[in-house]
Amino acid sequence: FSKSRVVWDSSQSSGINAEYGEKSQKQRIDEVQAGGGISNRDTLNSALKVEKEVKKGNKGPWTTEEQKLLEESLKKYPASQGPGRWDDIAAHVGTRSKKDCMKRYKDLVEQIKAKKAKQ
Repeated sequence: FSKSRVVWDSSQSSGINAEYGEKSQKQRIDEVQAGGGISNRDTLNSALKVEKEVKKGNKGPWTTEEQKLLEESLKKYPASQGPGRWDDIAAHVGTRSKKDCMKRYKDLVEQIKAKKAKQ
């Protein structure tokens, strides 16, 4: 038995907020079920959990476009630029925070090192 993972993006989250406002999770579930919307409580709970993660900044996997923008910005803003570099990189990517960009860079460096170590 395995659970499937719901993939959610910020545009879907804003749709939920637009429709339901800042109501509690229980209020949202009750209203959706009463109105004939999502009938499966687990599905709506999963969607609401993902929405909370998006609000916290956990946006899920990086898209190809975000990766491309990160790579461009790493070339455009060299390490010699100093401490403001990561702010500029995050601004260039546009959809990720400074912290997200730094973590992605660190993860990519680790992946490259691991791959080279195997060779």
